[in-house]
Amino acid sequence: MLNKKKNVIVLVIVSLIMIVLLGEDQLTIVKETELVREVLAQKFPSEAEKRQRIALWVVQHFEGPEPIKTIEVGKFESYGFLGTGGRGVSVRINKKEYNTMSLQLVKDSPNGGFGIHKANEFHFEKQNDKNLKGVEVKLWRSDNG
Repeated sequence: MLNKKKNVIVLVIVSLIMIVLLGEDQLTIVKETELVREVLAQKFPSEAEKRQRIALWVVQHFEGPEPIKTIEVGKFESYGFLGTGGRGVSVRINKKEYNTMSLQLVKDSPNGGFGIHKANEFHFEKQNDKNLKGVEVKLWRSDNG
């Protein structure tokens, strides 16, 4: 969040300098710079946005004996030499160690498959109409709970 604010401030300052130095006729350069920035933001979402997507996928694909209240999403990991082995992420539901799963990612989306802890209370059940309302999404910082 802080990095985005810094980037916006820097972009505004650079834009103002360009306007002063180049004049109003060159204002289109500033608009094009903003457009490029928006396109880059869409192509390369932040880690928080990626965690939100992963959490939404989990909510829409898993059902259990109790409602999902918390989803903790771990660090995004690359496997193999230079990421040639793919990418993955670990997820924990409702802060319970046995409700963990590993998701294989394809283009930062968990469409590559998943592995579930053997005592996991949640089972696969696709429900695309669900959303993240009432679900807290957190960064899972610990490998051991």
